[in-house]
Amino acid sequence: MAYFITDTCISCGICEQKCPTDTIAGAKKEVFQIHPEGCIECGVCAIYCPVSCIQNPTGVLVSRVPMKEIPKAQVFADNCTACEYCVDICPFDCITLEPDPRTPDMHFKIAVVNEKTCVSCRLCEIVCDKDAIYVADPVTNLAAMLPQQVKRDPSTLHQYTAAADVAA
Repeated sequence: MAYFITDTCISCGICEQKCPTDTIAGAKKEVFQIHPEGCIECGVCAIYCPVSCIQNPTGVLVSRVPMKEIPKAQVFADNCTACEYCVDICPFDCITLEPDPRTPDMHFKIAVVNEKTCVSCRLCEIVCDKDAIYVADPVTNLAAMLPQQVKRDPSTLHQYTAAADVAA
């Protein structure tokens, strides 16, 4: 079941901007709609909604969370292997691989999260099989499955996977 936008929507479009799967659409002076087939039930739209008009799958209105209180993804550097899975899945391009500050003389890299653009969707957390990236005290849900589409060209994911397979 998907999240649902009630008729108290003010058509601000924030939910559409923050949705990691491009599942929300609407126009000015209309109630925005969440397309159930693409909703991964993460709840990002609801925590950013300024009027708290979005219901979770059980019909409960989710309260807005002040921006400063929304936890962002963090990297546990000791576990990060620079595999790029989190970089590839992030729909907002807020994760990059940077030189590991703990080993400046080496060429090791680790994932780094730009907290200004992270929406706390937790897709990076789902794909990290090393438990190196996580959202501490999350206010969003961990999606039950990976989205069929994210806000980027899915063909780029195959390029990185193929390159990793060749290197291995």
